[in-house]
Amino acid sequence: MTRIRPCGLALVCSLLAASPAWADDVLHPGTARLDRPTLTALGVQWPVSGDDDHDAQVSLRYRVKGSGAAWRDALALIRVHPEVVAGRTVEPQFAGSVFDLLPATTYELELRATDPDGAVDQTTILEATTRAVPRDPASPNQKTVTDVASLNSAMGAAAPGDVIELANGTYAGTFSWSKSGTAQNPIVVRGASAGGVVLDGGGTTGNVIEVYGSFVHLERMTVQNGNRGIRFQTAGAEGNVVRRVHLRAVRLGIGSKQDQKDFYIADNDVEGLLRWPAVYSDDGGSHANDDGIHVEGDGHVVCHNRIVGFGDSMKVEQDGARAVDFYGNEVLSGYDNGLELDGSEGNVRCLRNRFTNTYATLSFQPIFGGPAYALRNVVVNVANEQMKFHALGGTPPLEPSGIVVLHNTFVSPKNALLNSTGATSHHFVVGNNLFFGPAAPENDKTVDWLGPVDDGSFDYNAYFPDKEFRFNLPPNGQVRYASFAAMQAGGVVEAHGVLLTGSPFANGLQPPATYQENLAAQDVTLAAGAGAVDRGRVYANVNDGYQGVAPDLGALERGCALPIYGPRPEGTDESNAPTGCVAPLPPGSDAGTPGGPDGSLVPPGSDAAAATVDGAVSGPGLDAGAATAADSGTPGVASSGCGCAAGAPGAGSFGLVLLVSALRRRARDPGAGAR
Repeated sequence: MTRIRPCGLALVCSLLAASPAWADDVLHPGTARLDRPTLTALGVQWPVSGDDDHDAQVSLRYRVKGSGAAWRDALALIRVHPEVVAGRTVEPQFAGSVFDLLPATTYELELRATDPDGAVDQTTILEATTRAVPRDPASPNQKTVTDVASLNSAMGAAAPGDVIELANGTYAGTFSWSKSGTAQNPIVVRGASAGGVVLDGGGTTGNVIEVYGSFVHLERMTVQNGNRGIRFQTAGAEGNVVRRVHLRAVRLGIGSKQDQKDFYIADNDVEGLLRWPAVYSDDGGSHANDDGIHVEGDGHVVCHNRIVGFGDSMKVEQDGARAVDFYGNEVLSGYDNGLELDGSEGNVRCLRNRFTNTYATLSFQPIFGGPAYALRNVVVNVANEQMKFHALGGTPPLEPSGIVVLHNTFVSPKNALLNSTGATSHHFVVGNNLFFGPAAPENDKTVDWLGPVDDGSFDYNAYFPDKEFRFNLPPNGQVRYASFAAMQAGGVVEAHGVLLTGSPFANGLQPPATYQENLAAQDVTLAAGAGAVDRGRVYANVNDGYQGVAPDLGALERGCALPIYGPRPEGTDESNAPTGCVAPLPPGSDAGTPGGPDGSLVPPGSDAAAATVDGAVSGPGLDAGAATAADSGTPGVASSGCGCAAGAPGAGSFGLVLLVSALRRRARDPGAGAR
């Protein structure tokens, strides 16, 4: 991974070497804790103090409890930097996630903290159980309703365990339900068929359905003709479900209130009122809050929905959100953001979604320390910014920190990569991605990253075309590289990057001439021998099951089954759906060489670049030798291979420690000169 080191200049190195010892370089771990579990992921936090020189590391391993299986490596935890988080109190800590687990399964998580100062080596083991896929009541009480009166009567008298089935027909009016179920015995309201049962709000300016209780499941029906479709109205409500519902002709699809927990919003078809190519810049954002699905609080899962016609297709609506998962969603248009993670605090995860026709697709405005993960997403036809690393105003401004962007594919008609803010982004990593732009990009720039970079890493990414690359790299400010080769020769970014000279996709996909084209969802499978094949870095629990000699760049590993985007077939859910390729290690095989403290492996072997279909040119030092995946055969662990979510580098992996950042942190925190 490319790094800018604080001692890039001899004079500065001399000054830093002469600095006195600081207050407390020794790491003092506190008590590790868990975030709320989701169905397929577990998040951890380990509060710490000391370690003023920021050279400690925390590794993470996991296994199914009682399985007798060997430990599996996950990505090391990342360091959270509260010194750059404004507007919210964040505890000094290491934090991170384990991905692609099985539901309703208990895991052991082993955290090991090490620090060369004081020879710290401390291990703690946590136990955590993933949530189960929401099911019917353990003690069901079946009821059938046929009209509005009987529906309202049944819901007014509803008790835990009731399964209220609506006969086919139209139920006109608005509905307000206050009863709660329990975790074991939810109240289920289910249509006989999604298309045959229609709850029609008749153009209401309020909610077609509002739910005030907890553990209420809404399933298999159509909800239409209202300002808002479904709204969960009670702050702190838990365990609500919306599954296989068709919402249409609504300004807001599914809404929430503060501090809600553990919702499951899955396999729905959500249609709004906006039509592409309407975008934010057309009218100053007047429809920016026309939300497809928004959630507040912690522990939510928003997955496998098809969403079209909203301002923000999916959104975290409450500052400080933790442990929220968005995966498998199919977004077909987004007037503003495809997914807005703004205000999230940590262990929020955006995995294997497909976004087509969006304005500023992935928004991180801001992230309060992180990690916030954007992993293996497909993003095609971006009108403006692929990733919105922006701040909110104020003094000091609320700037993003702790963003992890790995294994995504971006196809854009304007620039391959655009960041148009003046705000600084802190402690982030952008790696193993594919950025594909037009042959004649706007302002002749392949990359135009205007915001200052503070400890951010760009490496192992593929780019097209070979035009100007501009990054804001303090203390030098806007640095312009006339070509990809000039950028690599500068020694700051993309030491292992790849330049593509044509479409790397098997179907020859090109960016549209203008974002105003309304594209269908696209397949971004790589062509055999494309320049992005076998060019990535290996990350434990991220791309273990890759095919070939190294992971492919971008969202899709060639040779692996495509993920399911949008609603899954009936009977398919997290308990039985594969998440990627399985590539078990043969006994005694070479698993690669440790590439640093971030839980990654550098594939062993030659640096030579292979011949490619699209004439791609690899960067110097590309590790293109053979590498093998970690054992995927552990019982109770879903494959984390080629079709899967990627994870993040951990402590010490955010690569670019910019000189100005090091000096600025020295000024306000004498012990912060090293990470």
